[in-house]
Amino acid sequence: MIVSYQKPIEFVNKCGCIVDYDELEKAILWYSEKPVTRLKTIYMHGRYPAVSIHEEKLHVHRLLMMYWENRILPREEQVHHKDENKLNALRENLEVIYEGEHQSLHNKGRKFTDEHRKKIGIANKKRKGLKMKKQHNIPVEELRTHLQSGKSINWIAKHYSVDWSTIKNRINENPELLEGESNV
Repeated sequence: MIVSYQKPIEFVNKCGCIVDYDELEKAILWYSEKPVTRLKTIYMHGRYPAVSIHEEKLHVHRLLMMYWENRILPREEQVHHKDENKLNALRENLEVIYEGEHQSLHNKGRKFTDEHRKKIGIANKKRKGLKMKKQHNIPVEELRTHLQSGKSINWIAKHYSVDWSTIKNRINENPELLEGESNV
């Protein structure tokens, strides 16, 4: 069944989120490109209240801030709860701040032991999302020699123990490697 118009949204608040339901409804309709289900559940996703919009889970505080600012927030911008109550998603309690400043606010006055710092480092390495790319030193002359001898990108990648996209990127960074090559 295809829904062509939007019915008013009703909310089931399973986590005790403090939110203006009219504002949340407007934010959901602003974010969604098509009508959404009439009944929406507010639930805990991680440590924050969230709603699902067409199988996408969005934290309520972030969705509301995007609506109020009329833009999609980049990853490095975070929404801070001024009263530090993660369930309070009222407008006067939320503000957009950059990631580093946000960390500073929450870590102000805290002292970390060396052991705790190591644990943080290990946890950060295991995190999903943006990762630092490992730098691979593949000499351009060697790469040129392999390409001229007819080696495939996959063969070269295996030879240097890297992903094929690393070789492809190196070739794109050095277009002179493709001079006279038509099969790469």
